[in-house]
Amino acid sequence: MQRSSLRRKLSAFSRDSSGSVLMFFGLALMAIFIVVGLVLDYGRALSAKAVLNTATDAAALAALSAAQSGYINNAGASQMMIDAQAAAQRAFVANAGQTYNILSSAPTINVQRNGQVITANISYQAQSPNLFGSLAHVANMNLSHSAASALTLPSYLNFYLLLDVSGSMGIPSTNTEIDRLAKINPDYLNLYPGGCTIACHFTAYSACQNAKGATVMCQGYNLTRNGGNAKNTPVTYCPQPGTSACIQLRLDAVAYATQQLIQTAIDTAASDHIPNQFGIGLYPFVRWMQSYQALSTNLTTVKTAAAGLTALIDNGNGSSTVNLPTSGLGSGGTHFENALTSMNTTITKIGDGSSATSPRPFVFMVTDGAQNNQIQQNNGSWSGSNNATTLNTTNCTTIKNRGITLAVLYVPYVPIPNPTTIWNDEDHAANNNIPFIEPSLKSCASPNFYFKASTPQDIANAMQAMFNMAVATAHLTQ
Repeated sequence: MQRSSLRRKLSAFSRDSSGSVLMFFGLALMAIFIVVGLVLDYGRALSAKAVLNTATDAAALAALSAAQSGYINNAGASQMMIDAQAAAQRAFVANAGQTYNILSSAPTINVQRNGQVITANISYQAQSPNLFGSLAHVANMNLSHSAASALTLPSYLNFYLLLDVSGSMGIPSTNTEIDRLAKINPDYLNLYPGGCTIACHFTAYSACQNAKGATVMCQGYNLTRNGGNAKNTPVTYCPQPGTSACIQLRLDAVAYATQQLIQTAIDTAASDHIPNQFGIGLYPFVRWMQSYQALSTNLTTVKTAAAGLTALIDNGNGSSTVNLPTSGLGSGGTHFENALTSMNTTITKIGDGSSATSPRPFVFMVTDGAQNNQIQQNNGSWSGSNNATTLNTTNCTTIKNRGITLAVLYVPYVPIPNPTTIWNDEDHAANNNIPFIEPSLKSCASPNFYFKASTPQDIANAMQAMFNMAVATAHLTQ
C-alpha cells in the first residue's frame, strides 16, 4: 500500500514539474523576443540619429558658406544672416530626408555675426518610435545633437604707403653697392676724396664740382642708373643689387619690397576669393607728401607704379620732380610734420573692415627717420636749418587717435663716412642724430607695428611682416 501511494505522488509531481518548465520556457522566450526587439529599435534609433547628426553638421557648414558668399558679393549684413539661416534650414531638410518626420519640433538654427566672426549653432530634438518598446513600456527613444561652427571673414583693409624719397634714401642698399658707387662717384671730390656715397640727384647744381670735365651725368644718382658704365642704357629702377646694369639704392630696395607686398595682397585676395579686399596707395614725401598713386583696389596698377618710386628721389628742383610735374614734392629736407599731417587729411574713412564700404585703414611709413627742416627753393636758394633732428611724435598720435594703425619700417640711417664741417657742420649733426632716431620712430608706431631692416631682403621681409601683421590684427580685433 505504501509503495503504491508513493508512486502516485511521484507521478503527480512529475506531471506538475513538466508544466512549470513549459511556463518558464515561454516566459524566457518572450523576454528574449522583447530584448531582440529593443535591440532592433535601438539600431533603428542609432541609424536615425546618424542621419540627423549629419543633417545638423551640414546645416552649420551651409550657414557659414552662405554667409561667406554673401560677404564676397557685398550683401547687406541683415540679408547675409537671412540667407545663411535659410541655407542652414535647406541643408538640414535635404540631409535629414524622411527622418525629419521624427523631430519633436523644427531644428533650432542660430546664425550670428560678431565683427568678422560668423557663428552657426544648430540643434535638434527627436523621438524615434519603438516597434517593440510598448512591450517594455518604452514607446520612444529620445535623440538630440548640436553642432557649432565658426568662420572668421577676411577684412577689407586700406594701406596707405607713406614713403620717404628724400636725398638720404639715395644711399646704396648694401656695403658692396656703397663701395661700387664710391669708386666711380666724383661728387664734391675735393671734400670726399674717397668718393661720395650718396647718390646726389640735385639737377639744379653741378654736383661734380672740382671734377675734370664735369657734366650732370657724373652725379651719383645718374651713375647708379647705368652702373657707372656710359655704355649701359640708363634705367629708372634697379630691383636687385649686384647687377652690372645699375647700382641699387635703398629707395630701389623699398620699391622692390613694395611690389612684393602688393603681390602678396593680390595673392591673399585671390585666396580669400574677395574681390577689392585691399586698397593700396603710394604717397612719397620730401618737403611735401604727394599722391603719386592714389588709393586703389586695382593692385596690378599700383604694383606697376611702384617701379617708379626711385625716380621720385629729391632732385633739387624745389617745385617739381620726375612724374609729378604739377604739384611736386618740394626739395631740400625731410618733413615728417607735413607728410604726417597730409596723410591724416588724406584718410577720410575709418572703418572696421567689415565690408567694402567700411575698410580699416593702415599707414605704412618707410623711412630712415632723420627729420631735416631745410627747404630748397626752385630758384636755388635755401632756408631753414639743415641739421638733422627727429620727427615730432605728436603728429603720429593724432593719426593713431583716430583709430588708424600706424606701422613704421626704419631703414637705419647710415653714418656719413669722413664727415666734414661744411654746410653748417651738416655731416656731424646728421651722425650725432642717429642714436635718437629709433626711439622716436618706435614711439610713433602703433603697438607691435615697429619694424627695422637694412638689407634689401630684410626690407622685403619686413614689409611682408607688416602686411601679415595687419591682416592678423584685423581678424583678432573684430
